[in-house]
Amino acid sequence: MSPTVLSWFSGDCYGALAMETSLTAYRAEFQDRLLDLLWRQWNALGVAGQGGGAPWLRTPLDPEALLLVSCTVARHDPRLFDAMLDWLRVNGRFVNVQRLRRMLTAFPFAGDAVFAAVAATTSTSAQAMKWAQSAKGRPNHKREAGESLFRMADGQALPVLHEPDPVFLAHGLLREHYQQRGVAMPFRPEITANLLLRLRAFLGVSARCEILTYLVLNRQGSPRAVAQACGYYPATVTRALAEMGGSGYVVSRVEGRHRHYTLALDAWRSLLLGEGDAPRWIAWPALFSALEQVWLFFQQPESAGQSPLAQASALRRILRAGVLDALADSGLPVVFGDDQRHVGESLIPFFVARMREVFDRVQELG
Repeated sequence: MSPTVLSWFSGDCYGALAMETSLTAYRAEFQDRLLDLLWRQWNALGVAGQGGGAPWLRTPLDPEALLLVSCTVARHDPRLFDAMLDWLRVNGRFVNVQRLRRMLTAFPFAGDAVFAAVAATTSTSAQAMKWAQSAKGRPNHKREAGESLFRMADGQALPVLHEPDPVFLAHGLLREHYQQRGVAMPFRPEITANLLLRLRAFLGVSARCEILTYLVLNRQGSPRAVAQACGYYPATVTRALAEMGGSGYVVSRVEGRHRHYTLALDAWRSLLLGEGDAPRWIAWPALFSALEQVWLFFQQPESAGQSPLAQASALRRILRAGVLDALADSGLPVVFGDDQRHVGESLIPFFVARMREVFDRVQELG
């Protein structure tokens, strides 16, 4: 897919759109589309259950980024949250926990406390050792009182009517006792969406799987570009690429002060991707980080009662605090545009139109 540059609306179009658009009204649409996206991706990884639209088959997925954003967003969908726990019991050995913890420091994901409880739950299975360090989590000042894990559609806490789950309670989170539902199965290796998991099953869980996926989809890259896109330290990628070069399958060339790597054989693309056009590379950690920040903005209870001007001011702050940069880094074929050209509450219809385009482009990726 070629990059899509979004055109600017005329003043008349924005005026008409502003009459029918508000952040309060858009909140439910945004939440529905993000939850649907997460369901589609978990379905592709091997979860049975809800999921609208066509199955996600083409664009490779990122299990670690999906897990982290789900630790925040799936708190509003207990079925999705527990399906994720089921999936980890079946496929958790293919999750790169070290990479996931690196993402927690490199991106502003807000679900670190929830992830610690998820890791503790997963560590009770046969995969105990790899999750043990993550299960420790960070000190939680709400540990004694407890915070409700799940939220209802209106944002209110979902009540816990029975004995709370002891593992989540130990991490300061209240929920009903988790019981495996059996809705997860081993991932399907034949679909391109699971390319990363397929490579991990074949080569082992290491940075080389992400590096190979990146080079297959992008044809070439510098160690720094690959590291930023894949969620690794540059030193890790530099060392791995240098070692992979010894195989003869990865070759390098120097341009100025930078070294670029590429796969020596085009046969890699047909072997790993099959016939037809190659899917697009998406840096899911950056994209999910941006969408999560918008999600959290909508969860702020005080925003619903604010004037459109106050809402627009708060929205502009979160866009400039990282959302726009993360969207630009994601590789999604969307140019969000310059928020400075939309003063006051005119930012709201501009933002809504752009976010709808973001979800439309993501929908096409599957």
